[in-house]
Amino acid sequence: MPKEELVTAESEILELLQNHPDGVTNEELVKMTASLEGKIRGETVNNLLSSGKIEMLPGTKQGSFSLRIRRGTQITDASAEEQLIYSLIEESNKMGIWIREIRSRTGLPQAQVRKALKVLEQRKLVKSVKAVGTSKKCYMLYSVEADESLTGGAFYSEQQLDSQFVQTLVHLCVSMLQCAAVDAGAVWKLSFDCISRLLMSDQSRRKFAEESHVRDPAAAREFSFVRSSEVAQFVREKGVCRVQLSVTDIESILSVAVLDRFIERRADGMYRALGPTTCYSASSFLPCLRCPVAADCYPGEEVAPQTCEYFSQWLASC
Repeated sequence: MPKEELVTAESEILELLQNHPDGVTNEELVKMTASLEGKIRGETVNNLLSSGKIEMLPGTKQGSFSLRIRRGTQITDASAEEQLIYSLIEESNKMGIWIREIRSRTGLPQAQVRKALKVLEQRKLVKSVKAVGTSKKCYMLYSVEADESLTGGAFYSEQQLDSQFVQTLVHLCVSMLQCAAVDAGAVWKLSFDCISRLLMSDQSRRKFAEESHVRDPAAAREFSFVRSSEVAQFVREKGVCRVQLSVTDIESILSVAVLDRFIERRADGMYRALGPTTCYSASSFLPCLRCPVAADCYPGEEVAPQTCEYFSQWLASC
């Protein structure tokens, strides 16, 4: 068979597959390359497969298959099944791929899939990751770090939410916002114990801002706000946790503090500590406690609970 014909056929098939990144079935390939002889087409496809330029995927029907440009990395000393499974895992990136999906997309029996996965794991090419909230495993490349939606992120340890770690971070972040400092830079020099003591005191960055701008309430409010990136930098510099926390992680912690009404969040994403709030008992709203003639109020008398207009108004407003 002339070499020129094979080169021309190879270029035609490669161009066709490049225009169809999801691949084409064998039937589609035959129709789209009707100008090629069947023998030339078959030999060209085999050459492209053996050279690793294209790959073959099992089709939905038994015995069917599709061809596409190879997307994944070619690994050495791997069987066709191992290479195929590796390519699918590589495509999944940090989200990983479930074993059921591998079976569905490859058309391979479960025993064959598990055998190939075991070999790939032993060669430290892929790894299994157990997702939070399930006992099922998904597979990804050995060097890839799993997505937070699978691991739960920095606040999960062995698939369990580390609530103590979260509360410690909430305390630290709120402390930073409440910390009294002469200037913005001084806050970074304070120790964790110092911050804790300041948290227990009535001093705060908010209070300092208000006292420094007594005649300018707008400025007092503005200077009491802090960016989440500043809080994240503070937490990193204090070195209170071994894991690397991103700004997004710190914003999650600050959201908890907002819900606990320790701090408030402005529309532009800046935060500040809330002042102390006064809690009132429900009984403190009883009209009897504020009634000017309560001392003269007795059942059956002229001033009596049965005829009290204050009591009637209070009950009507409830």
